[in-house]
Amino acid sequence: MRLTILGARRAGAWPAGMAVLLFLGALLWARGRDPLTRVWFTLKPEVHQRAIPNALSPNRRLRAASLQNLVVRGASGGVISDVACRGVAVLPKDAPRPLPVVIYWHGSGGNVLRDGNVLRQLTELGLAAVGMDYCQTNDTICEAQFAALLRHLQRQKWADTNAVAWAGFSLGAEKMTRFWVKHPESRPRLLVRLGGGGMGELENAEVGRLKAEGREDTGTAMEGGPAARNSEHSTFNPQPSTVLLIHGDQDEVFPLAEAERVAAAFRTNGVPVELKVLAGQSHHLGANWALVFRAIGEYCLTRLRGGEALSRHRAISGWQGKAWPLWVFWLPAMGWGGAWALCGRARRDRAGRLRAEKWVRWGAAVLAPAAVALTVVHLGTPRLVVREGTLAVARRFLVQPQDREDFEYLTSLSCWHGQRLGTLLEHAHLARYNRSLVNWPLEDAVYREFVLPPVIGAAGGEDLRWRRMLWESLYPRVRAEQSLEAAAETVVRHLRERVTIAGGEDGPGDIPSVWRRQLTDEGGFQRLTVAGLRAVGIAARLDRNAQAVMFAGERWQPAPRPACADWSGDAE
Repeated sequence: MRLTILGARRAGAWPAGMAVLLFLGALLWARGRDPLTRVWFTLKPEVHQRAIPNALSPNRRLRAASLQNLVVRGASGGVISDVACRGVAVLPKDAPRPLPVVIYWHGSGGNVLRDGNVLRQLTELGLAAVGMDYCQTNDTICEAQFAALLRHLQRQKWADTNAVAWAGFSLGAEKMTRFWVKHPESRPRLLVRLGGGGMGELENAEVGRLKAEGREDTGTAMEGGPAARNSEHSTFNPQPSTVLLIHGDQDEVFPLAEAERVAAAFRTNGVPVELKVLAGQSHHLGANWALVFRAIGEYCLTRLRGGEALSRHRAISGWQGKAWPLWVFWLPAMGWGGAWALCGRARRDRAGRLRAEKWVRWGAAVLAPAAVALTVVHLGTPRLVVREGTLAVARRFLVQPQDREDFEYLTSLSCWHGQRLGTLLEHAHLARYNRSLVNWPLEDAVYREFVLPPVIGAAGGEDLRWRRMLWESLYPRVRAEQSLEAAAETVVRHLRERVTIAGGEDGPGDIPSVWRRQLTDEGGFQRLTVAGLRAVGIAARLDRNAQAVMFAGERWQPAPRPACADWSGDAE
């Protein structure tokens, strides 16, 4: 009985150990492929306690929210309090250090955990993106937290403190601007305001001039008191600032007129300012949220590193391409399984083992040649170049009956010289499969001429392996769309979220190269748009002006344009 229980325990240890090793291997593999590093930190700024009661809202709930992290460090009646706040710095692993820094502050009700997508959009361009939870109900505490953040960044080796931008949304934009006005010694090279409202400090031009010159006492929150003493704690060298204002013309929280007044106030104070109005966009930008922050990151990079910075930045796909494959991390699990199998084999009865091995050997002798042959045909043949012989093998063994008509049409095209057979098979199968999934009908003639063909431009010799990579990224985003126009807008928006349009940049021309590099010129983006639309079953082509057009039911019309087409050229 005891031996039976012991054997059962040993038998259960094998799958448990295998599961643990597989999980740990997959975890290490995923971590190795992650192109970003996240550094969490906690700041404990010092605030003059006497300034807190006057600055707090009379509302009891807001007062409780402001004081929830407040801890008196001195004796009873002391004047120093400690207000802790949490932040995170998201850094690209494959970018040269030190990194230009963008500090992002969310709007009202937000927190740093919800800022992940914004920080990632900025980091993908080679920027160090920093976010934090700031006090939203008390300006005194908020200023102290911001000052502590600047001092913290000054101590980080990865941060280039001479290339810093502040970007704020709504309430975060107002808090940053207020700090910018009061503390000229800490101003960044670029201040970005997205959807923020008007401010009395800016609209009063004379006060703005005094504060810009550092002649007005602004400090009750900082450790040193007045602004004249804040220079001792300055984290960044004084430098001229540029301001970028971004505002939707349909903003229901802050009308566009408020952003125009803020821009006028900056100009009155001699600050270079640029106002970009997003047509048809509301306060929270809707589906264009990630797209706008991609454009903000491009603008920040060119302002902080120069107009050539976009062409030099390394896409995150390069890091993922250098990562080790999953099977390497599963080698310990494979070794565990092999060792257990060998130990179990040694414990078996010798006679029973011989009888079992006899049938296994006969079965292996019969099945092994067939398995090898099928493996060679299905895995080896698609790697060969398209020729008459490889096409004959594909027709006999590889082409599914439902894909045969599209396969024959593709073989009639003259674009396959030097291309692999697997690329042809992939286009034939995936285009037909996608056609069975989408919600919009398409005539056979239009489908075969403007969806199925892999060639986008007139030039030959381009890499045609783009359909699967685009389809895997785009189809999950359009599968629920009922209209072709809405699906096209989603496709173009996502392409622009990933790929930068650098004005005048002679970027890669092949679609796969553009997708991996995440950089192209205007012509390359038009070709990418046509490929992305075709990948999800929308008929598209280039017109005489090399612009992407799509077939919408009965007529050809221009393909949608992203809300932020090319902002990088404006920043040069």
